[in-house]
Amino acid sequence: MLRPKFLNRNRQPARHHGKKFPPAFAIWSALGSAICLAWIFSNPRFAFLAWFGLVPLFHGLCVKSRLHRALLLFIFGTTLFLGTIYWLAHVSLGGMLALCIMLGAEFALLGLVVPDPQRSWSLLTIPALWIGLERLRGIIFGGFGWGIIGYTQYLNLPFIQIADRLGVWGVSFIIVLGNLALAQLIRNRKQLQWRTASVCILLPLSCVSGAYAYGFFRLQQHFTGPDITVSVVQGNIPQENKWNTRYVETILEKFSRLSRETAAASPELVVWPETSVPGYLLDEPRLYPAVTGLAQNLKTYLLVGSPREDYFTRSYYNSAFLFGPRGELLQMHDKIHLVPFGEYIPYGNLFWFLKNSPIADFSAGKRHTVFRLRSRDGREIRFGVLICFEDAFPGLVRQFRRNGADFLITITNEAWFRHSDEPMQHVGISVFRAIENRCWFVRCANTGISGFIDPRGRIRNIVECNGERIFIEGTETAFLGHL
Repeated sequence: MLRPKFLNRNRQPARHHGKKFPPAFAIWSALGSAICLAWIFSNPRFAFLAWFGLVPLFHGLCVKSRLHRALLLFIFGTTLFLGTIYWLAHVSLGGMLALCIMLGAEFALLGLVVPDPQRSWSLLTIPALWIGLERLRGIIFGGFGWGIIGYTQYLNLPFIQIADRLGVWGVSFIIVLGNLALAQLIRNRKQLQWRTASVCILLPLSCVSGAYAYGFFRLQQHFTGPDITVSVVQGNIPQENKWNTRYVETILEKFSRLSRETAAASPELVVWPETSVPGYLLDEPRLYPAVTGLAQNLKTYLLVGSPREDYFTRSYYNSAFLFGPRGELLQMHDKIHLVPFGEYIPYGNLFWFLKNSPIADFSAGKRHTVFRLRSRDGREIRFGVLICFEDAFPGLVRQFRRNGADFLITITNEAWFRHSDEPMQHVGISVFRAIENRCWFVRCANTGISGFIDPRGRIRNIVECNGERIFIEGTETAFLGHL
């Protein structure tokens, strides 16, 4: 029975509060895309899935509230990095969680400015904002150039050759563009106009076709090389033994033995990994003579990694040292870009609770040192050394080339991360740096993936044993010549 209106005077008018959280389907869409991309970073053979992995996210972002988009992108970013850089927990669990939350916050900032993915003009705006965020990631919060979506394609050589013009961000742009176009086609399929459909199909198709055409053209071209023979030594020293004084002689003996095994290949340069010397090379009496004596016996240049202390400033550095064939110390270089929550704590006052964690307290170097050596025919050859994850920063790597480096070397220690996907993710980053700079890229890891990448991005001469590349010892030699 209906009540007269005058009897409803005490009833309060309905209030339409805005929802505090996005719809459940949108949250699950963000989680699904994050899990899919994290899985691709760990399984690069399935890199083609990256062309579909962001479709659920863009579908879920079709909400009116910018705050909801920010929350969805925060969920996406945090989950993506939890599944991608989980291996940092072996160094510091708290540091890893803090870094993932910070990186998720960067995606939340994107959500505050990103337009509705259903709008036609968002087809170019959203990919542009996305790669802007990827570039910003290498700058703010200490800089962490990991998790860029373009890195998923490092095995797809024809497609990624455009990196020498557009960088890895050009690859990311095309992938995000393809995902967004597909999401628009699916979401608006019932009332899709012909003009909108043609743009959603022709624009990404033109970009992909152009990238492949350019890639096949560049793969047929010749590239110059420094004409030098280089050997890498992978020691496979367990992390728990590296700084144990009982293993100093054992570690030195292993690296010396492996280095002598390279003599049959007559290398002009032998490379040891990051912090391969078990102590402070310049300060401990038994370390320095062992390294200089080995260089004299090999009659070759020897590049080693070791920490050092500056007694004037009381600062510690992660460094590389080059010794000549007569055992003389020629040059040294300090690592420039440190690992946040690994080698130092950014914004220490904010993360005060991490002060008692096992995170190191290194200082950053200031100079892009270019090492010099003489080849057997008397030519001067120059190279730059990147330590740990510095090859994740294209601008830093490019500066070494601008300073005259003929080729580049990354020395790293991936024993920290145990049996994880970090070595595989890291080698993909090195592939892009080789293509962007069109030069040979030498990788030497304590344990990980050690070998050589040519200027076309092909991975060559990997240290392996019975199909295994990680947690093995061995050496590999390559001639860095013209292609």
